[in-house]
Amino acid sequence: MDWFTDINTISKIGQRITTFFTYLQSNCSQAATEFPYIQFNEALHQRFCDILICDKNSSEHGIRFRPLAGNSIFWFNVNELGLGDQLTYHAGRPPIIENGYKIGLNTWTHNKKFHVN
Repeated sequence: MDWFTDINTISKIGQRITTFFTYLQSNCSQAATEFPYIQFNEALHQRFCDILICDKNSSEHGIRFRPLAGNSIFWFNVNELGLGDQLTYHAGRPPIIENGYKIGLNTWTHNKKFHVN
């Protein structure tokens, strides 16, 4: 999860409201970012197979974003009440090829200004 549950952290730097995750470099196609609680739905997601992994096992997984350099994924971490959204639970899957890699960049927006010392 990208949202905080610790009250001390939230009081110091605020809640992470949104996440942008950008793939900067990659030499593999299977090191997906997976959202296991968002079920792949062929009727809804089939048209996005250029950025999602769509295979015979897709209906058994959550949606899986391909690690395509230059692409970004955006999501809200909290709902309208400011509570963490369980659907945003995600995992970065490792490359399955030898010497495979992916490099990404997280950018979070917070609901409070804070200074990095």
